[in-house]
Amino acid sequence: MTPEENPYIKPTDYFEGYNESINKLKNNPEAIQFDRLCYELFEMTQLGKDFMTIVKDRFILPGLAKPGSATFQIDCIWAEGFKDFPRTILGHIRSHQQRIQAEVNKV
Repeated sequence: MTPEENPYIKPTDYFEGYNESINKLKNNPEAIQFDRLCYELFEMTQLGKDFMTIVKDRFILPGLAKPGSATFQIDCIWAEGFKDFPRTILGHIRSHQQRIQAEVNKV
């Protein structure tokens, strides 16, 4: 019996669950479609690039909660929720860019 066959000394694959989830999402047509749309709207057109630059400069980068205010803790929670949607779009853009790069590298 080899070490790979022995269940007592076989190493645990801690990434098995992650890899299964990744493989399920790889070919999910709805995720791919949204990634592609975000990429084409906000990365392939000049208007989209300008829009995302403004969103980053005005809404993602600056702190929206003011330290010292009476509602600072609540404002922090609100600001993070407010920033989540543009961050999600940026994530979809990056996801499609990675998909494109993977296809280029595969060839």
